[in-house]
Parts: sequence; C-alpha cells; structure tokens
Amino acid sequence: MEAKERILIADDDPSYIEINKTILEANGYQVEEAYTSSEALEKLRAEEYDLLILDLMMEEKDAGFTVAYAVREDERLKSLPILMLSSAEKQTGFSFQMDRDKEWMKIDDFAAKPLKPAELIQRVQKLLGAMQDG
Repeated sequence: MEAKERILIADDDPSYIEINKTILEANGYQVEEAYTSSEALEKLRAEEYDLLILDLMMEEKDAGFTVAYAVREDERLKSLPILMLSSAEKQTGFSFQMDRDKEWMKIDDFAAKPLKPAELIQRVQKLLGAMQDG
C-alpha cells in the first residue's frame, strides 16, 4: 500500500484548518495542523512533509512569509512545496501575483481565501505532481 502524502496546514483559524483538513483527508492525504508560525517551523523541522499549506497572516501580518523564508533557508526543507493562502487582498486591498512576486515571496503557489474544495485539491495535486516530476 502506498504511503499517503503528508500535508501540514499552518493557519491561526481552527475552523478553516478543520474544513480544509476534512477536504484533504477525503482525498487521501494525511494532514496535520499548526496554529502559529513557530509551531509550523517546529513541526517542519521534526517531521517529513510533502507539502505546506500556509496562511499569510497569523500571529503577525507577515508570519507566512517568515515561515516561507525559514523553509527556503533550511537545507533539508528548501525544496518543500508551499501553497500560501490568504485573505489579505480582501482585508488590505493588496494583491499578489505569482508571475511578478514569486521570487521574493519564496512560495510555489498563492491563492486567495476561501478556496473552493475542487480548486484546493487541484492546486495540491499540481504542487505534489511537480515535486514528484522534479
């Protein structure tokens, strides 16, 4: 039996984590959660994950970037795919564009919250597929 791909969701909203965890588990993924940037980094350094789904604004408005930069600077973690989700555009009016902002954002994909279940699964599959192809 093939091992399930492991995903860490880092978000400070427990209900948002629970919804997405349910969607991902129903599609065959093993999911763990972290509610702060420091908890996310602790788990990433202690365990092996195939994908990180990361909220931009947690305990700090830029906590997601702090995590993404730490992941990219860690020799063991630097190739971990990162999907960043955020409602920042809705809250601040500031938008991110992967083609323009990917280099400084240090992530592999970005989407505005909330994400429809089908779009979440599509983005996860794309990132995990790219990891296996690369």
